[in-house]
Amino acid sequence: QKFNMSNNTVDDKTLLGDYEEKPDIWASAAHNKIPDDAWEYQIRKSLNDAAYNGLDYVPYCSTMPVQENAEEGVKFMWKKKGAK
Repeated sequence: QKFNMSNNTVDDKTLLGDYEEKPDIWASAAHNKIPDDAWEYQIRKSLNDAAYNGLDYVPYCSTMPVQENAEEGVKFMWKKKGAK
């Protein structure tokens, strides 16, 4: 793709250099399972409450830079079901 910046045409390589797309915070942690000691999740699941029914409890990588297959720094959060 080409960008026109005040009559100077610049291509992606010039703007991004050697940038490589890295995994996002969700994909890098997706393989992690909800731990047994995730008390908030376990309580909401047992109560079958609105958060449990309307949201997904998903892992994410909390480290920067994002790790390829995050094992450390993985945390969980509630996210709207079906949201990307």
